[in-house]
Amino acid sequence: MSPHRLGRILAGSVAAAAALAALLAGRWAGRRYEREFQARLGAAVAAYLAVVTPPAPGDSDLDLAKLLIHVRGLAAVPTLATGLEVYHGTTPLLDSRSAPLPVQVLDALRERDVAQDVGPAAVNPLKDRDDWNVIGAVAVEPAGDRVTRGALGGWVPLALLVWLGGLVWVGWALRAHRVEGKRHFRAALGGSLVGAVLVGAAAAANASASGRAATDRWLTGTRLLIEEAAHRLPAKTVDEAITAFSSIARGAELVPGDSDSFAAAREVVAGAPRARVAVRLGHGHWLALRALPLETGSGGWLGLTLGLALLGPAALALLRWVERMRARPRGLRETVTAWGFLAPAALHLAVFSFAPMLFALYLSVHRWSPIEPVRPFVGLANFMDIARDPLVWTSLRNTLLYTLHVPIAMALALAVALALTSGGRLVRLVRTAFFLPYVSSVVAIALVWQWMYHPDFGLLNYALQSVGLGPFDWLGNPRTALLAVMGISVWVQVGYQMVVFLAGLQGIPQDYLDAARVDGAGAWRRFWRITFPLLRPVTLFVLVTGIITSFQVFTFVYVLTDGGPLHATDVIVYRIYQIAWEFQQFGRASALALFLFLLLLGLTWTQFRLLDRRGDHVA
Repeated sequence: MSPHRLGRILAGSVAAAAALAALLAGRWAGRRYEREFQARLGAAVAAYLAVVTPPAPGDSDLDLAKLLIHVRGLAAVPTLATGLEVYHGTTPLLDSRSAPLPVQVLDALRERDVAQDVGPAAVNPLKDRDDWNVIGAVAVEPAGDRVTRGALGGWVPLALLVWLGGLVWVGWALRAHRVEGKRHFRAALGGSLVGAVLVGAAAAANASASGRAATDRWLTGTRLLIEEAAHRLPAKTVDEAITAFSSIARGAELVPGDSDSFAAAREVVAGAPRARVAVRLGHGHWLALRALPLETGSGGWLGLTLGLALLGPAALALLRWVERMRARPRGLRETVTAWGFLAPAALHLAVFSFAPMLFALYLSVHRWSPIEPVRPFVGLANFMDIARDPLVWTSLRNTLLYTLHVPIAMALALAVALALTSGGRLVRLVRTAFFLPYVSSVVAIALVWQWMYHPDFGLLNYALQSVGLGPFDWLGNPRTALLAVMGISVWVQVGYQMVVFLAGLQGIPQDYLDAARVDGAGAWRRFWRITFPLLRPVTLFVLVTGIITSFQVFTFVYVLTDGGPLHATDVIVYRIYQIAWEFQQFGRASALALFLFLLLLGLTWTQFRLLDRRGDHVA
């Protein structure tokens, strides 16, 4: 078998395996939602039986005769009885032909007091009226493949047809002539990508539809249980009914409602999605049973299924690249070797840079909080919220004002670098002294300057009082707080910028300066006409990095002023921190972080463009 044929078979096999893996992932999601439905319905049935069954005389155990009657009553409701079995101890009550509950399963329920997976069934503990002892179990088996088959029925044939068509097209393109192969391959790869997206979308649609169907079936079953309990234990008021039957609706919420359809519906409550079904207690008495839809978390399945499906086109592109590189074995070896060396750094960037950026993008379109179980998709609502927040604009203004220290620090650093261009021992010692603040602990520097700025016994106010000035409350006055922080930043950044300018000055040929000196140019003219233009790349680098660093200032503000006084030092990164960790609103904080990223990207691009134009004009 030729290498070309073997490669096509391998790529086609990988593509088919990727499509199958994506579909299996969607089916697995459907199974998970089905299992969640089984566990929740079993818990609702167990709570219903504990509510409506009176205790046995002189015991907290349920009255067995009454329990048997209520269990037999469930058999009259096909929606509930399908796949259901109730055990008292290990004895089945609903169907006497069922096998007894294994003793080890009952012991596990008594030990762990949570639902157990026993084969295809989810087994929940059945407790006494005191909700203390486990006296039996409620087992719910899957109702079949209705959910999964119904969700995939309309998508899969079309998706697989396009996918397989793309594979055939790619195989034909790989056999085409070299001149036409590139055009044909691009078209074929595009068809394969379309097929992969359809397969991934079909699998994700299966996951979402399965979660929706499982939620609707669980709410419907719980509604029937509450209505049956209300029939057996009539409540005088709606509030009494909510208190009496809340244990049946565990995992959901019972609230007063109005007459409505018994079909499950979706609504938004306080910005979060809810699945709702109406519960009729009696004449004129209605409740609303609401719960978080299971399909709310199905967005992650879309990423998984698409990622699996796209492995097929990736394999085809890799095959094309390998076949093209086989004509240049040396280039192939060099490329593989280069990527081998780059792999650790690329993996580090992917894990610690790109993945957090993608996660921040995901958070920015969700109302995400670690203290809330509901994290709904809100689209651009977080961006609209930060745009309407006056504190965000105050922090942006403060950040822009804080950035004004960058040209001041650059001017001082360039002056120091020009003064310390010689290489004597004393000069090197002075350079080290200037550079030390930059490599010191930022928190330690902030604490030292906090003491120096102290209005009562600070060193700075002591020096001012000795000449008849002050004292000043540098950090407590809204007019001076930001200036005080800017002063510390200048003191810290000058040393680093000085080192960069020194490197640039040492790269300027001495012949240029000597020729200008022979022509009679003074020190200022030599600097302005020769030194400064040749330092333009270094100046651009220092300016851009200085502005980026100034937009990221946080530690000085956090330690010295905590954003005050009166939000005078509330900068944008501190605002992000406060929204995320103090207000627990990670979605809004991520939206603001993305806004900061786009702002820095625009500023940096503008600076490069302007300085490049100026450089071309000077040239």
